[in-house]
Amino acid sequence: MQLPGTPLARRGIAGPRPFVPSVAGGAEPGPEASAWTPAEATVHRSPVVLLDGRTLGYSVRVDAAPGVDEDAVYLDLDLASLVADRYAFLPATPAMLDGFVPTPVVPGRLVLDLPVGFAATPSAPSRATALRALGVALSLVDYQAEPAQQALLPYLSFVVVDPTLGEALPSLVHAAHQAGVRVLARDVASTELLDACRAAGVDGLRGGYALQLGAGVVPTVPTQRPGPGAPAGPAPAGSGTRVLRAGEAQCLTILDLLMRPEPPVAEIAQVIETDPVLTLRVLHLVNSGAYALAHQVDTVRQAVVLLGPAEVSTLVTALALDARPDAMDRLWFILARAMTCEALADDSTAYTVGMLSALAEQLAVPAEVLLEKVGVSAVVADAVVDHAGPFGPVLEAVRRHEGCDVEGVLAVGYDPVTVSGLYQQCLRDALAIARTVTRTP
Repeated sequence: MQLPGTPLARRGIAGPRPFVPSVAGGAEPGPEASAWTPAEATVHRSPVVLLDGRTLGYSVRVDAAPGVDEDAVYLDLDLASLVADRYAFLPATPAMLDGFVPTPVVPGRLVLDLPVGFAATPSAPSRATALRALGVALSLVDYQAEPAQQALLPYLSFVVVDPTLGEALPSLVHAAHQAGVRVLARDVASTELLDACRAAGVDGLRGGYALQLGAGVVPTVPTQRPGPGAPAGPAPAGSGTRVLRAGEAQCLTILDLLMRPEPPVAEIAQVIETDPVLTLRVLHLVNSGAYALAHQVDTVRQAVVLLGPAEVSTLVTALALDARPDAMDRLWFILARAMTCEALADDSTAYTVGMLSALAEQLAVPAEVLLEKVGVSAVVADAVVDHAGPFGPVLEAVRRHEGCDVEGVLAVGYDPVTVSGLYQQCLRDALAIARTVTRTP
């Protein structure tokens, strides 16, 4: 029995291909990619991460085309697949402010971002009271400690501040903390801003760079920027600066062996057996209920055979992330990108491209360093490092979607609605796998 969601072809995820990648690395848009379907919407999520690296939740946003009932899209969201049991931060639409809100995965973990100017409306306290009575947490964006905002603090769980406020930032954080409200900074994109947030006592970050912070990476300005007005996503693979630790290098050695046309089972088992933790995790996984084996498996070699390369590589990737806070969330992100790349390209090579690019980001090492440890073809290397070749546009489209950049997805020849739909499906399946393999024996 396979773990849930693998391999991709058995999940029924592969959808219509909106473009055909050219060997030169460009894209020839098909009819579906020429315009955003007017009766559709895209769904985006970005992490909300505390400054200690723990994942607090995910900000979820719907981009609806004209004529689409945005509230209906929000009410229909599968929050369990989008945020797991974390906080779900949603922009408060007029209908949500009237009490029509999605059902949270965990009671109390649905957070509505109150719109700018809400605090100044006469009905703000009564509406906030009603929403809190429904079990909804509230967040105030663009907090500047104005009198009306201060009056609303008793109803809030979070405020969102601009990290570029300079000397005013510490006093804002102090005012919010005195009311028991946590402070999140938006769009932190430089070392200086991150240091300012730490010094001011900011609790966490919102935006694409929050994922880098959770991975232990200092946010940097990306070398490839999203389109105008789009939130920045994680920096491209290869933007990290540190070197691999011993345990991480060992995991990449195993991945190198697993990616060979005929993986050498005996050699893989031998490398795994040199690490007691990895040995325990492999045996625990194969003997878990996911496989329903009639007899216990006692040897690593037999476990490797039964699990297969895909499951072992996922487990090894999870172990490489174990030293980081919320390893499950990081593996979830890696698998979702890899699966979506595979679904868009309808080719398992794209899975490898997506996985290695995301792994480089999560380990915070240059992509070239990671690829040197893991033997891959020039096609995979070109896609991961330069977003070139037949799979470069595939990776670029998925990364643009992760950065909430609808125009960027269109620019590389893909339909944003198609990418969004596939990504949501892959998030669901990736979550099931990540939960299974990161479960501690």
